[in-house]
Amino acid sequence: METLKKKKERLTLSKAPLLIACDFDGTVTQQDTLVEILNKYGSPRWHEVQERVVTGELSIREALQMEMSSVRATEKELKELLADRIKVEPSFPPFLHSMRAQGIPIVLLTGGFDLCVEPVLVKAGLWPLPYLSNRLRRTNGTWQVEFPYPSLHCAECGHCKADPIRTWNAQGYTTIFVGNGVTDRCAAQAATLTFAKDELGQWCRKQKIPAVLFQTFSDIQKELIRREWL
Repeated sequence: METLKKKKERLTLSKAPLLIACDFDGTVTQQDTLVEILNKYGSPRWHEVQERVVTGELSIREALQMEMSSVRATEKELKELLADRIKVEPSFPPFLHSMRAQGIPIVLLTGGFDLCVEPVLVKAGLWPLPYLSNRLRRTNGTWQVEFPYPSLHCAECGHCKADPIRTWNAQGYTTIFVGNGVTDRCAAQAATLTFAKDELGQWCRKQKIPAVLFQTFSDIQKELIRREWL
């Protein structure tokens, strides 16, 4: 049974404006854009680099630089690959339209690259959609990763998703974060409410980070309605 204190907390949060920050790869999309790029054009040993990130041996920044420096493809080839291979999670478009109809902003926070977001969203008919990402630049045939959002709090992430969430918290938003992977760990700890699946869900359980497990965006909408936040 809900206590009076918890009821007051729920009602207070429900009155604050909501803002939904959402991971892109493997959350909004069914596939991971970086995985598709590396499988097609990268070093066959890229999985070893990923394992070193999971174990903490390499930072995400170091891994991204190593992985993308091995990619031999033009911008045109990458965009064609992504438009062909990456599909949007079917429950995301109706969720996006519903939130927009209610005036609730959704911002994509991706640990991936600017070049990867637009082709996928354009093909799905969801462009434009606000997003923050790392950047890809090709110099003398080699891909270079740029990190335009340096963090004062985190030296590990390429783009620490917790930073914008802290800013939105300070602006008075009730922040909801949705994610699935290792680049989402900082954000999961900063948001008012986190929805997690896959690796992020397992990590949250292990670290005792409060999170609601989900499979589809329909699950998220149902939970927000249950909490009377919608």
